[in-house]
Amino acid sequence: MQPGKTFAEPRVLRRALYSWAFSKNAWAREPDEEWRSALDWIKRNSLPVGALADADVPRRALDALGRKLDDKVASAKTARRKRSAFSEVLSTAVEKSYFAQNPLHGIDWSPPQINEEVDPASVPNPT
Repeated sequence: MQPGKTFAEPRVLRRALYSWAFSKNAWAREPDEEWRSALDWIKRNSLPVGALADADVPRRALDALGRKLDDKVASAKTARRKRSAFSEVLSTAVEKSYFAQNPLHGIDWSPPQINEEVDPASVPNPT
């Protein structure tokens, strides 16, 4: 999605994608009006697939995968799992000849680091 453009209800976007756009079984029927509106917004505000050839675009996508819906930093395990799924999708795009190679190859990226320091005041007994 292009920076600076937000949809009023992010949870509706997520539901429209998971319950309709990413579900072949749901394609037998038309999406309801709320989801159609969300899907139309996604279509207008998404970058073209070819933009992934610019290394900054997949890097921004990886950085976004390292955040939760509330914009807090996700755990490293979650970020790695999401990166793996993203890479699989891009590998499928290579198989279908959308790309000559996976755009993530050659991008040096590390999952976000979370400070896991425990606040002593929150521990009932320091020992």
